[in-house]
Amino acid sequence: MRKVLVLDANQRTALAVIRSLGRHGLAVVAGDHRTNALGAASRYVTASVCYPDPATSPSRFLDEIIAITERLGIDTIVPATDLTTMLLVSQPNLAEFARLAAPREMSYEVLTDKARLLELAGRLEIPAPATRIADTAAAIVSAAHDIGFPVVLKPARSRYLKGDRVLSTGVQIAGSPSVLSELLPRQEWLGDLPCLIQRFVPGHGAGIFALYGPSGPIAWFAHRRIREKPPTGGVSVLCESVPVDLVMQSAAAKLLSAADWTGPAMVEFRVGDDGTPYLMEVNGRFWGSLQLAVDCGVDFPWLLYQITRDVPLTLPQPYVIGRRLRWLLGDLDSLLIRLRDERAGSRVKTQAVLAFARTFVDPVCRQEILRLSDPRPGIRELAQWLKALAPSQPR
Repeated sequence: MRKVLVLDANQRTALAVIRSLGRHGLAVVAGDHRTNALGAASRYVTASVCYPDPATSPSRFLDEIIAITERLGIDTIVPATDLTTMLLVSQPNLAEFARLAAPREMSYEVLTDKARLLELAGRLEIPAPATRIADTAAAIVSAAHDIGFPVVLKPARSRYLKGDRVLSTGVQIAGSPSVLSELLPRQEWLGDLPCLIQRFVPGHGAGIFALYGPSGPIAWFAHRRIREKPPTGGVSVLCESVPVDLVMQSAAAKLLSAADWTGPAMVEFRVGDDGTPYLMEVNGRFWGSLQLAVDCGVDFPWLLYQITRDVPLTLPQPYVIGRRLRWLLGDLDSLLIRLRDERAGSRVKTQAVLAFARTFVDPVCRQEILRLSDPRPGIRELAQWLKALAPSQPR
């Protein structure tokens, strides 16, 4: 029986991968740097392993992944986060032990380095916000004044390796020169990475999800966020499948084809008030609503396994539109944040409670984690959630 190592098993995305591959008869090993990972509780897991934290010990993490692969006879490795994907695509010797279900390093670098991505988008005439690239604080200030406030400060990488640690970065919005002056000294990555200074685009975020094989696109998917955590914007806790936007699909296809991409990708846009989708970034991994795509008929993890192992593809049919997926505890957290918000009026809070309650009787909505066919991940998540709520005991 084929053995697959699914990394980042505490992530909801990894749980969707585990359930998909397990249902197809593969022996799934769940791996994470945390003990009691969410995905490790799944009925589809044959074994679980714990490895060093890839953020604080990337070298030890890589050594342990190879050791686990040899010891357990793993033939395929599926990373589920940007961090583990970034570290593993740059390890050519990994191919001696197992196949990596991820893009090739060269393609990954072209699209996940935001400076290189925008250069490619410019050549392909794909709309993107007005952008300058700078390496120093003085150059950033000058570029910001040229573009006009508000501006977005965006490091070229979300994560990068420095010494034997992986450092994370973040995007900042400066609404005025004084705010920019306050922000710049706090950007610890400045000097290590180029900075993209972009014009802020009023509008809303949108994305498109794809899986590419050696010969081109295999499947596409899209969703809309109904509720998020926190409510003002963040991770999706209730989402719905929607048709693929053809303009975004065309832009994403140009990018992925030009980069000779294989594997999963989420291409993110900012839709301006004029309706134009402006390219933001590309992530070379599965996305948070992966389980929704599987529920709608596009089994992305199984398709990825098939292209990774070079076996005949079972091409998906058009997916179901209008199906919804709910991360229950995330939705509950979002509701509690809303109820604790002193700025929200009683009407807003009442509407939030009613919307939360109505979702329990929504006939087209499925629970993401707690499922009767595989209940233990949901039980484990609930136990951990309740433990986090309990007040700490005095020593």
